[in-house]
Amino acid sequence: MTHRRHRVGAALAVFTAAIAVWLPATSAQAADGPVVRIHLQDDDLGLPVPPTTDDPAMVNWGLTNDGPGTAEDVAISADLSNVIDWVTTDAPVPADHIYTWPARDVPEGEAAGSLIGLSAKPGTPLGTTGTVTLSGTSSNGTVVSTTAKVTVGTTELTVNRLATRKGDKPGSTIDNPVTISNVGTLPSDGVRLRLRTTIGLAYAERFSNCVYSTESADAYGLTEQALCTFDTVIEPGKSYRLDQPVGLDVTEQALFEYFSHEALPLSGAGLTAPSGDGPALSLVAAGDAATDGTAIDRQHIDADNTADMVAGGETTEGEPGDLVQVTVSLSNEGPGWVGYNASDDQPALLVTVPTGTKAEEIPDRCSVWNAEAQSGTGEQTPGAPQYICNPRPTEFAVGDTRSFEFGLRIRTNAATSTGEARATTAYGNTMTFDHTHGNDTAAIKVEVEGGAGGTPTPSASASPSGATGTGGNTPGTQTVATADDTGSLAATGSSSAVLAAAASGAGALLIGGALVLAVRRRNRV
Repeated sequence: MTHRRHRVGAALAVFTAAIAVWLPATSAQAADGPVVRIHLQDDDLGLPVPPTTDDPAMVNWGLTNDGPGTAEDVAISADLSNVIDWVTTDAPVPADHIYTWPARDVPEGEAAGSLIGLSAKPGTPLGTTGTVTLSGTSSNGTVVSTTAKVTVGTTELTVNRLATRKGDKPGSTIDNPVTISNVGTLPSDGVRLRLRTTIGLAYAERFSNCVYSTESADAYGLTEQALCTFDTVIEPGKSYRLDQPVGLDVTEQALFEYFSHEALPLSGAGLTAPSGDGPALSLVAAGDAATDGTAIDRQHIDADNTADMVAGGETTEGEPGDLVQVTVSLSNEGPGWVGYNASDDQPALLVTVPTGTKAEEIPDRCSVWNAEAQSGTGEQTPGAPQYICNPRPTEFAVGDTRSFEFGLRIRTNAATSTGEARATTAYGNTMTFDHTHGNDTAAIKVEVEGGAGGTPTPSASASPSGATGTGGNTPGTQTVATADDTGSLAATGSSSAVLAAAASGAGALLIGGALVLAVRRRNRV
């Protein structure tokens, strides 16, 4: 019996190999070719009621080609047969109810897709539900299908807006009331409340139905998160409030802070609340839905605190003709951390080169300083008298230091000379949250062997834009230069748009320095 099994197994192996040789090459290509996945921006669509044909809900899809290689002749289709009886589309759909986009080749990686708009037909009952299936074909690969759920009606949760606060002292506690409203047409089976704070704030109390974690900072520096789950049904047209305010402790390092809250609808398995320590936080009915809410609210909290930004210099020596290295630095000695996202006028270091030397090696994030325009030029030209260094990241935790190394060539017949590193802002303004100015400057001294004693280089041309205050943090309004469509500069006041610029636009302080050459920044941080 054993030998017969061996013979049968051998025969089966030969037969399998023969079949593999006989199979068409196209089958092997399909098995080994690229794999393309369809991904949806939103796989759970709600159709507004009453219908809005001018602003339909969008089945918005894109592609990811996992490879290997380019997927050829990729054609994506949307099967609308499950919903066609009660929806209209913004594109003509064939009689088989399958809409197909033109085929194209898709290289490896992410690729743009397309969309099709859906609106509910008048009279369709609220809660009517169906699916739209997206699938595809490729001449040399495989396309993985996906499905979008479509429901007539929407659940739209908003939260209350909290006023900006100024003057809260370290050691105090802020009590923020939180209200959730459903301005949609369908109920939410439950809700998850997402709370986030910057590092200068701490949750005063922890609740059993909340999960606490530290996340990557967003554009506002928000990192400390609490996710609180409630199985309370949020009815359309109604509002609900937390049974107690969210307490936030103002810590010793608080300075420029944010608190955000948003409400996310839940259903099914998502309704299971965590079971942690402490009392449970709950929701109670609070009347009709508020009409002035927002999807996410970010409260700006300026604490009554200071941060000491300190310049660091260095002394080195060499002979005429030598290239010497000097390291300058900007540090935060607290007590507050610095995360000023309401402006692009961030902490910076202004470097004045000793007169007996020429700057030949310019570090990253440093550019030539234009004293007239009070900004960096974005250029790293050697031989300039001054450079502005813009640290990245712009946030400074207590104890953080950002260092910059310059290569200085000692000039022929040079004597010992001294330059300067000055703590300032990207536009040469005084940091008004820094009340200790005796360490704002540090010497950069190059001693020349055999040379005569030199005199200090004149100090940096950036001058304080206001007198040193004695109170707490009092940031001033910033003026931001923007380019209009013709390329001219237009002045705009600080606004919520500047907040976004702090995360994405502020990264262009060095690269786009030339844009603001003609604009003086005289306002205080």
